[in-house]
Parts: sequence; structure tokens; C-alpha cells
Amino acid sequence: MYAYIAGEVAKKAENYAVIDVNGVGYQIFTDTFSLNALKTGEQGKLYTYLKVAEAEMTLYGFATIEQKTMFEKLITISGVGPKVAASVLCVMRVNDIAAAVISSDDKAFAAVPGIGKKTAQRLVLELKEKVDIEDAVGDGVDMEMFTQDAAQEAVAALCGLGYNRQEAVAAIAAVKSLGDSAEELVSLALKRMGK
Repeated sequence: MYAYIAGEVAKKAENYAVIDVNGVGYQIFTDTFSLNALKTGEQGKLYTYLKVAEAEMTLYGFATIEQKTMFEKLITISGVGPKVAASVLCVMRVNDIAAAVISSDDKAFAAVPGIGKKTAQRLVLELKEKVDIEDAVGDGVDMEMFTQDAAQEAVAALCGLGYNRQEAVAAIAAVKSLGDSAEELVSLALKRMGK
């Protein structure tokens, strides 16, 4: 119903902002990263998702389209509603979520308040079909020559060697066109990182 709401930021609270659009204040629940992008008294814009329930309508807002898209992917998972999805986005950035899924790191999700071990495992399992390396690396990366399975294995291998998810994804993305198998990608990534 609402693609985005733009106007003067009238108020910021712990988990929401009020945006004044021509005298109407919209209370929009949002994540920490999006809140930090807004400044009270200045113009702001949030891409929105409207949750309609029996007794209420709630707006959720995001600073970027990528955040909104990830939110919509998260709420498709059984047991993950808008509040839990918003909690995930408060703790993890979009590329962190994608990297955790790709490297099968359910512990990253279990660290989010309100998510238990089973829900964390379900998130990793069910999001595998919905996120890819491009989500983890971000815009501007040509993924045509990057084999998804090999990339996933290579990222998981680097995480197993002690690298954090973001380092692993960035390293594999940097060598994606130089190797076809996970082993080649890991070897090339390690050489590139000087290890």
C-alpha cells in the first residue's frame, strides 16, 4: 500500500520514528541502522511495509530497498513475524544475514534477541533458496562467472578457518572469476589475503 514515506522526522524513539507528511504523523517501527540515518527536524525517507492484523495496522520502515527486501524474505519463514524480522535487522546488516545463510552460520541468528536455536536453524535452512552471494557482497559485483555451490562451500571453508563471514564473502567474491571449485577459490582467497 505504501512504497515509502518521506517527510520531516518529527520524533525518534528506541524502535520507531514519526515522520510528518503534510501534518499527518506516521509512526514507523524500524531498525537501529535506519534510525541512525534519520535526523530529527530534517527530511527523512523510509521504505515501508504495512502489516495488517485484525485489531491494528503497523508500519515498518527501512532506510534502503535492500533492507525492506530482506525483511520481506525473513517474514516468509515459519515462526518469524515482523517483530522478529525487525529484531534481526537491528542486530545484523543485510550482507551479514546473507553471509550467515550462505555459510550456514545459525549461531549468528541465535545471537539475536527473541530467536532460539531451532528458529535460527530454520532461518538458515529456509533462506538458502532466497538469498545469494550477491546479497552478501552487495551491489556492483558481477556474479555471472561465480558458481553458487562452489562459492557457498568456499565461504563455509574460510569461516571454518576462523575468518568472519563478511571477510570470507568479500575474499571469495574478489577471486570468483579465477577458479571453478571451492578448493580453488579458497586457495586463491588465502593467497590474496596473504595467508
